Amino acid sequence: MLRKQITKLLLALLILSCLTLVADSPYKANSIYGIARPHIFSVARWEVEHFFNKWSREIRDLYGGQDLSREERIELVEKYFGLQREIERLESEVKGAAAASTDGQRDLEARLASLRKEQARDENRVEDILEAQISGALADEGLTLRLIWKTGLVFPPVDFEFDTLPHVLVVSPRYEIRVIEKLPLEPKLSLEEIAEIEARVERLGYSALVTTVSGVATYPSLVSQRASLESTLSLIAHEWFHQYLFFRPLGRHYGASYLMTTINETAASMAGSELASLVFDRYGGEETADGVEREPAFDFNRAMREIRLAVDRYLAQGEIEAAERFMEEQRQLLASHGYHIRRLNQAYFAFHGSYADSPTSISPIGGQLESLRQRSASLGEFVRAVAQISSYRDLEELLERDEGS
Repeated sequence: MLRKQITKLLLALLILSCLTLVADSPYKANSIYGIARPHIFSVARWEVEHFFNKWSREIRDLYGGQDLSREERIELVEKYFGLQREIERLESEVKGAAAASTDGQRDLEARLASLRKEQARDENRVEDILEAQISGALADEGLTLRLIWKTGLVFPPVDFEFDTLPHVLVVSPRYEIRVIEKLPLEPKLSLEEIAEIEARVERLGYSALVTTVSGVATYPSLVSQRASLESTLSLIAHEWFHQYLFFRPLGRHYGASYLMTTINETAASMAGSELASLVFDRYGGEETADGVEREPAFDFNRAMREIRLAVDRYLAQGEIEAAERFMEEQRQLLASHGYHIRRLNQAYFAFHGSYADSPTSISPIGGQLESLRQRSASLGEFVRAVAQISSYRDLEELLERDEGS
């Protein structure tokens, strides 16, 4: 056990040094960065602080003998996510009580604080349990590293932290949908500060959006705890796949073009979701739906795709203002159906469109990767194949080769 932990620590130090070097790379000294700079989230500082906190705890736990049975681990995870659901319910009640100035707000806040404290006591152990579960599934898929003294070791070691997620400033041209800048911003920005950043960037002639994310491929990965168990597993796995790809051609070409970014994000999304399902089924998570299919009153995915196609037609004809008026009209229509999007613009579609399995994307990459996955004998085989892609043409050739075999 000690040897295994030492090996994991050495490998973790390796990936931290690599990712921190990327995180410390200077941004372009342009006006967009000048606007964002006072609010920039320091990825490198977060990584260093949380990495050493995490591994000092790992070493303490190793000597403390805090091992749990399989049943105890499953029970602890279920308790943690049950507490999270109760916390979110109480948060909503506190907001309602504050807005209505009703009695009982103080009692609700005290109960909320108690639940948060109880959840925090279990957080580290839950992180360790989920890391072990995902590592086991990755090993089953053959996504391991062979060393002289150890075989079947998952690399990078699965390592994540629950924490508050940063905001992201996404910038796109107005005349087309494409990410030209994506900068991490501090998580505690007010709506007024967010609006000011977006307005200043847009005065430069761009489309801007400050949005939140659910996970970041730092090391340890930064993951939101405000999700269901299966969604959390998917987030952890998604960010791990980015770390895995970092050491392979696909990850190294992440920013070479918008197409390569899309291949990276879509592959990580697909693989993360599939691995999460494997883990969720293996350890018996609670179902969140009743299994009954219902015809939706409003098809959000279809609506978003139609909006995206219409916006592309406007922009192709050079009708930028018309496209922007149309997006605002559609944003209000979506809100009338209960789907509240704060800003619907070119930057929104550029950010979400980099996931080709998203309804906001019109890229063929989602279908192409799905086809590649269907032809692969396992998830591990699919990941190893896609990891070697260095260009969009590589993906096309990979599919052509499979068709010809």
